[in-house]
Amino acid sequence: MEIRSKDSEHGPVVALVLALIVLGLGSVFLTWRSIDRQKELVREHMILSGGSILRGVEANLMRIMRGLRGNPDSATIFPAVSGELFGELATSDDIAFVGVYGADGNPLIHSSEETPPRLQFPIDSGLINSGNAWHVLSELGGKEVLVSGLMMQPGLSFMAGGRRAPGRGMGMHGGKGMRHGRMHGENDPDDDHLTTTTRPEAYLVVGINATKHMAQFRQYRRAAILQTGYVFLAAVVLWSLAFAYLRRRDQGRRLDRLEQFQNRLLDHMPDGLVTLDAEGTILAANGSAKLLLAPQDGDPLELVGRNWSEFPVDDMQGNYDWRQYDLEGRRLEILSIAFAEGDDTEELGRRLVLIRDRTRIKSLEEDLDEARRLAAVGQLAAGVAHEVRNPLSSLRGFAQFFAEKLRGQAPLDAYATTMVQEADRLNRVVTDLLYLARPRELAPESVDIAAAADALVKLMRFDLEHRSVEPDMDIQAPFVMADPDGLRQMLLNLMANALDALDGREDGQITLRTTPDRGGTWVIVEDNGAGMDEETREQALEPFFTGKRTGTGLGLAIVQNIMRAHKGRIDIDSEPGRGTAVKLFFPDLEESA
Repeated sequence: MEIRSKDSEHGPVVALVLALIVLGLGSVFLTWRSIDRQKELVREHMILSGGSILRGVEANLMRIMRGLRGNPDSATIFPAVSGELFGELATSDDIAFVGVYGADGNPLIHSSEETPPRLQFPIDSGLINSGNAWHVLSELGGKEVLVSGLMMQPGLSFMAGGRRAPGRGMGMHGGKGMRHGRMHGENDPDDDHLTTTTRPEAYLVVGINATKHMAQFRQYRRAAILQTGYVFLAAVVLWSLAFAYLRRRDQGRRLDRLEQFQNRLLDHMPDGLVTLDAEGTILAANGSAKLLLAPQDGDPLELVGRNWSEFPVDDMQGNYDWRQYDLEGRRLEILSIAFAEGDDTEELGRRLVLIRDRTRIKSLEEDLDEARRLAAVGQLAAGVAHEVRNPLSSLRGFAQFFAEKLRGQAPLDAYATTMVQEADRLNRVVTDLLYLARPRELAPESVDIAAAADALVKLMRFDLEHRSVEPDMDIQAPFVMADPDGLRQMLLNLMANALDALDGREDGQITLRTTPDRGGTWVIVEDNGAGMDEETREQALEPFFTGKRTGTGLGLAIVQNIMRAHKGRIDIDSEPGRGTAVKLFFPDLEESA
């Protein structure tokens, strides 16, 4: 059974998805920033190294130049000494080459004994001639090299053999990512005599081997990317676990709701439900089964653990259709069904027993049967009354005529009087049959019970005085919703039956009581007469059944017919030797509507 879920888990799922997206974007951004920063640090480190080497080489060249001052062969010795210095520096793994280049990009002094590379200087002539160092990351000979350059001071430039370059700058091959830093170089005072127009231009250039630095950078970048991937993968795994947890929790909630719904459904269903194991032990029972198997007006029974054989029903072996049993004052209908064999048969039970309460339906069926009998009696009464009443009136008239003529002539006058009495009794039977056949329509209204009882006592005054009975009145509900004529006829029949039941008792007593109840009022006529046995009590409401020597057996049948018209009911409590109480329940007008 599917049950709609009131709450939704979309909110947490959406939050998890957004958190994963934010975490992924944040990780990518931070990784990119970290890689970019590391690249900047590597470049700054190489630029700092290039600038330091430039300043050191320039300082050594200045010392060499000062040492050769005044030497007539200085122009020859300076390049040779400088070349040896450059060669020693180039033996380091961190330095690719060191050289002095002219403004045209051709090497003047170089550390390489082989053919030195030709360079193209940056286009910005103002930068290369400003005294600031410039740096370009390029590729020379298949290796990554940071080329750092600095315009040499005029004296060094002259000693290196530099010549005045045209008033423009040249572009350096591979000049990408150029960075520069200020170099501290002071012009030699001895070179102040060189004018701007005669001063030769030369550039000190150092090639820093960037392969190792860039390899470290690439290793760091690879590690950062892998770390970010691991973090993102871990986030995906955690998100998957969280999503699975939410789905599992949602399924658990749905399962709990379904179980609670099924438990409430089974406990509140009107039919009883019991499961039995192979030995007949009750494994489970709903609330209706506990009530139906308990005595009427008693507490529910605890059924789990008890054996089904404790109840007076058939053995539960085999399947069978609905069967009816009388148990604890109820009419029960029971169905037995065997479960198919399965993995959970032992735990859930081998047999299912359904229990229905047919007590009210049985009562309705009995009322229907009685209504059918009354309908047959009514059809018979209609024909008999039509055919009998007119001749009966004529016979009674002749019998009364003969009774008057034969008065004082015994025993003829007694015969004539008996004929009149029997004709009257037969007329009453016909009248009762006509009432059963065609009961009149009732008009319930609020009737004063005390007034109706007083009128009834006055009407039956001679019969009550003849039996020396004084009725007791116990009026707790002063008014009842009933048809006045129908109520008077019912009370008259019940009082007459009570008087007949007191025949021969000196302490005879009749009580008329009214009691309010939920939804209506009870009117009770009670006597302390001989009472009735169980068989007589069950047949007392049937037409033509009577336990008296005289009577038609239609009095209580008429009372029941009138109560049905009021949509009420009649109950009879009686035991032999303890009297009889006939109880009439009149529902309120709203209840009977």
